[in-house]
Amino acid sequence: MKFSELAPRERHNFVYFLLFFFFYYFIMSAYFPFFPVWLADVNHLTKTETGIVFSSISLFAIIFQPVFGLMSDKLGLRKHLLWTITVLLILFAPFFIFVFSPLLQMNIIAGSLVGGIYLGIVFSSGSGAVEAYIERVSRANRFEYGKVRVAGCVGWALCASITGVLFGIDPNITFWIASGFALVLGLLLWLSRPESSNSAQVIEALGANRQAFSLRTAAELLRMPRFWGFIVYVVGVASVYDVFDQQFANFFKSFFASPQRGTEVFGFVTTGGELAQRADHVLRAGHR
Repeated sequence: MKFSELAPRERHNFVYFLLFFFFYYFIMSAYFPFFPVWLADVNHLTKTETGIVFSSISLFAIIFQPVFGLMSDKLGLRKHLLWTITVLLILFAPFFIFVFSPLLQMNIIAGSLVGGIYLGIVFSSGSGAVEAYIERVSRANRFEYGKVRVAGCVGWALCASITGVLFGIDPNITFWIASGFALVLGLLLWLSRPESSNSAQVIEALGANRQAFSLRTAAELLRMPRFWGFIVYVVGVASVYDVFDQQFANFFKSFFASPQRGTEVFGFVTTGGELAQRADHVLRAGHR
């Protein structure tokens, strides 16, 4: 539905969650692309230790994702899960500077476990919970999810360049910026009123008689060969991405005379890649 056709409350929710996506992925971009650089250059971790950290994050992502999925379904349009993620993001800078970094240098296992729990909640599993919630809000408020989601891509792209420049000055600057923007997330979440419209409530009620999820249904999936083939495919793709995420940033900056310049250019490349990818999606959508 066009923006002009939305009711005032629906327009407000459109703007609030568009900005929520922008700032959430801005914060994530302050961490994710540059995380291997931060581990190596700031905390002086070896490649093996970096692998331990990434493995811990993946482990807790596997644990939290199904839990968050069930919680999201139970909570519906209630904001409890998003408030939890937002409060933890406000602590982003204090956590990285005063908790995570010292722990990594004292004990790699303890640091990896604590970091895995935190990052697993706010990003690895949290991003899925955020997207599922806003997608549900978009259906309840009659606006297109894709239009607000693209703001997250812009936030990610913008932050990548900013972080690349600031990292050579002081990596902690971007952490504090991220914590500041998390306060904005809290304000947006407080202002939003994502209650369902009457028509959305009717549609939801019509779907209330659908067969509920059960362990028996899940067990039936395990007997499907195509399901196992799909699992192998996903695991293979995820493994390739994990190797890329762990190594590419440090590999890329090794081609430059100074690490600072390499990190700066890496930020610009990340921005360009993200914008090019989204432009391609827009063009493909336009041909449909």
